[in-house]
Amino acid sequence: MKPKYIIVVFATLLCCSVWAGMQRYCCAEKEMVADMNQALAQTLRHKQEAWITPDTIRDYRSNLRLAVLRRQSLICYADDVDPKTVASSKMAWGRGGRRVVFRGYANCSVASVLALSDQRMPLSLFALSLLWLAGSLMWTRRRLVAIAGGFGGLRLDEASQTFYDEHQEPVHFTAMQRQLMLMFFADEHHSLRKEDICQALWPKKPDASDTLYTLIRRLKPVLDKNSNLTITTERGGKYQLSDRCQSHS
Repeated sequence: MKPKYIIVVFATLLCCSVWAGMQRYCCAEKEMVADMNQALAQTLRHKQEAWITPDTIRDYRSNLRLAVLRRQSLICYADDVDPKTVASSKMAWGRGGRRVVFRGYANCSVASVLALSDQRMPLSLFALSLLWLAGSLMWTRRRLVAIAGGFGGLRLDEASQTFYDEHQEPVHFTAMQRQLMLMFFADEHHSLRKEDICQALWPKKPDASDTLYTLIRRLKPVLDKNSNLTITTERGGKYQLSDRCQSHS
């Protein structure tokens, strides 16, 4: 599996975890607001005076169903400022021509809302994303260790037909360059006859000598940049893939 696919799956699972967590958080906030609305409505239904007394706060809290709100929620006169915390809807109370607007406020932290929300699915997705990442890294490490055919600082992953340099980074060959390199690596002595290469790469071309020459000319700089390998011409129309370090020694 290519590294980009590992990252895409990990990012997808992580984003799903974050999105699910936010959704559950919003649902918990809505549940709190609904509880505060019904508690405020009940309190105002039985309220006889316009001012807020300790009994008013006590009645309001007793009408709340959520324990976290009973400890941290208050009833106040409503204003036109948007609250920075969880708040109920504005509700008007009127008696004898007097009209006052009240609102419930909850001094709840993010942790309190999270504790109320059901985060089992988001946490499961987050754990799954970590397991995927850890498993993928282990698999990738084992795959790199198992890469066979090391020669001149270049290694071949036979399963994916991909070449890696000494830093375990994939070497980007063109399609024809990769086919030629696979042929070199498949030969025990890394030596190929020109006729065999032309027949394998361009079977329908009568004379592919110039095309082969161009292919090797463009392949050499890639090898120079990513390995210690070089391609030389030998007698008898053969091309030899050799390690420059071994050749000099």
